[in-house]
Amino acid sequence: MAKRLTRKLTDVVAEVEQQLKAHYNVTQKDLDAWRHRAKNLGLDFPESTTVSIDELYIDYEVQRDVLHKHIINIMKKWDPRICSPGSACRIVGKKWTYLYDAQHRTVAAALLGYTVIPCAVVETNDPNFSSYAFEMLNDTGVKRLTPGDLHRNALVRYKNGSREKRNVDARTMQDQFDYLLIDLQDKNSRQSDNLRGDHDYFFSHFKYAQKSIEIDDSGKILCNILKSIKETFPLQEEIDQGVYIGLLEIQRLAGTNVNVDLPPDWMKQVLETCKSVFKSSHLVHAKAKVQWEHSHPGAGWVAPVAMSNFLRELYMYAGGKIALPFHGAGSTVGILDANIASGLFPQGETK
Repeated sequence: MAKRLTRKLTDVVAEVEQQLKAHYNVTQKDLDAWRHRAKNLGLDFPESTTVSIDELYIDYEVQRDVLHKHIINIMKKWDPRICSPGSACRIVGKKWTYLYDAQHRTVAAALLGYTVIPCAVVETNDPNFSSYAFEMLNDTGVKRLTPGDLHRNALVRYKNGSREKRNVDARTMQDQFDYLLIDLQDKNSRQSDNLRGDHDYFFSHFKYAQKSIEIDDSGKILCNILKSIKETFPLQEEIDQGVYIGLLEIQRLAGTNVNVDLPPDWMKQVLETCKSVFKSSHLVHAKAKVQWEHSHPGAGWVAPVAMSNFLRELYMYAGGKIALPFHGAGSTVGILDANIASGLFPQGETK
């Protein structure tokens, strides 16, 4: 292995600047603009000090949940010399100090008997600062923020007065779930006694919830999809992702085709007809995968195409009359052509 040299930092800086210009499309104008912005911010580095652990707060509207195994690993290998200062902020006029980075090492230190922890504390008037800072620190690291983390941050910013579109959309999205008494949370949180939501139903696919808001930022389409699934399959705690994705894709196709005019309750009609064949939404999802593999051997699972076309063909097979949009002949799943996977339908089912 080649020897790695010790180099002077300023030499590395000069080399990186050359590489940025040569290979990353960074121009001198870009650098000058970034330097000008940094110089004119009028802000200093945060003050590094020690803070009593019993004075620190963690805002879980912003922070991700504690990873207990991570705390165990820190305690096993504890060395205070490599416990770098945590990042915290103190809102001017408030007595609380919010820790927005170093949650795990601070909890580990407290468990090990320490009463103070080094922190770089930012004094600010901005109630959203900890949210912005947490996102900046964590969304580029090894463990990126999840869609759920980003959603919670957007809700916090909306609550604190920000009306940026992403925050308004997050609030609109959350309002639909709250109205329908459905928890929007990932499956790991759902399985935790401490983190489980209050409602009997939940949906875990944040990105597809966001896609419905991209199609319709009023939230009406999202509400219709969730309501239709919940009411048609009331015995299932989880709003099935596959059925949700299929309905959303049919709605998207209808919105891009001026010749398709679906009735207001088309989602409920489609699901009730499909339920006459498969009583469970999860079973609909599972059978769609079986039929897709049968009709597209060797092809990967493409959820929007597969689920929307499976719902359409299953609905028509069971006698549905609404003309639903689809992706074209090459995307069909074979039900209407009698190219049906063995055992797909319940025993004795006939067209």
